[in-house]
Amino acid sequence: MGLGDKNCSGCRFPFGRVILTGKTLYVNQTNTMRLEQCNLDVDQVVGAPVQRNDPDPIWVRDRDAGLLPDVAFGLYARAGFLSFGAAPPFLTDEKRFLFSYFSMLMNSLRESLVDADDDLSGFIDAHGRTYDPGKRAQGEAWDPDADDRARKHFRLFLLSLQSALDASADLTALFLTGLIPGLRLGRAQFSQVETWLQRPLPAPGLVVTPQRQFLERLYSEAGRLVCAEAPQRDWLALMRMLRNKAAHLGDNVFRYVSLHDNGGRFYTFVPRRWPFIWEEHMHLAGKAPADPQPVADLFRATLVQDDIVAFANGLRAQVTILLAAVVGVVDGAFVAFREFGTNAAALAELEGSSHTFEFRHWA
Repeated sequence: MGLGDKNCSGCRFPFGRVILTGKTLYVNQTNTMRLEQCNLDVDQVVGAPVQRNDPDPIWVRDRDAGLLPDVAFGLYARAGFLSFGAAPPFLTDEKRFLFSYFSMLMNSLRESLVDADDDLSGFIDAHGRTYDPGKRAQGEAWDPDADDRARKHFRLFLLSLQSALDASADLTALFLTGLIPGLRLGRAQFSQVETWLQRPLPAPGLVVTPQRQFLERLYSEAGRLVCAEAPQRDWLALMRMLRNKAAHLGDNVFRYVSLHDNGGRFYTFVPRRWPFIWEEHMHLAGKAPADPQPVADLFRATLVQDDIVAFANGLRAQVTILLAAVVGVVDGAFVAFREFGTNAAALAELEGSSHTFEFRHWA
């Protein structure tokens, strides 16, 4: 029995998992297993490669829900719905690495945006149920566990947005291999694209390659979004900082500030300074500075002026627009390069990113 075997009654294995069976079946009642305890005397491996004439319903669902940039679905369709054997010559190699990796990136992009949307919805719902003095004064209900849920959803939301951008960076590296300093296929680092966009674009050499027009298009279309003018300047750098601190230190390192309007309704604001230390502005009675900074000036200097819900919605929209710009360039390159010979430079970078770790099992 193999992956996708129609004779496997009542079972469905997700694509990406290979099931191998031999002559015997070993059942471990403790639900743990070592590789060597499995039957490794495999008679044959049977696989059913994914071949599609129509889009996967999941892609259609996410497109119709507005979760994907239109150009992402267009590229998915142009690539034969990522079917096995649909690789154009440019992404064809003996090991089938390039097109397979391209398919992984496209699915990663889709899944990251779906996850981001799920966590954005979860965050908005949980945030609306958190405690604040206004709810107590007006007799409104709140959920004591909502704050923890909101913080968790906000952290995962940031992680998913960055994952989508990193997938787009690897798509860029696959088609514009070696043209953006520091960007290597298999590393998934949109920060390298961001750094490149902030510097002047070097003039072309004496020989202008077919890739040059797409490099210039990416620089123009993504650059105006990444290097935005005030009041949106540094939006991506701020998002990346929030994502990095949440990923490495947890979301409790962020000290949000809640302020109320004239009607007693409270809104939460995100610091745009790291670190944001409340204690810096605390003083013992009688020891306050002679010329203290007005609180309003302090908040204007340190907080994002959109409340956290508006900020999150804006991030989702801006990242989607940026992804549409990047994937649009990749889509154009897919059309222009598809009949070129194998992208040997990309294959070398991908293989160069390969690493096998020494861990085998717990002692």
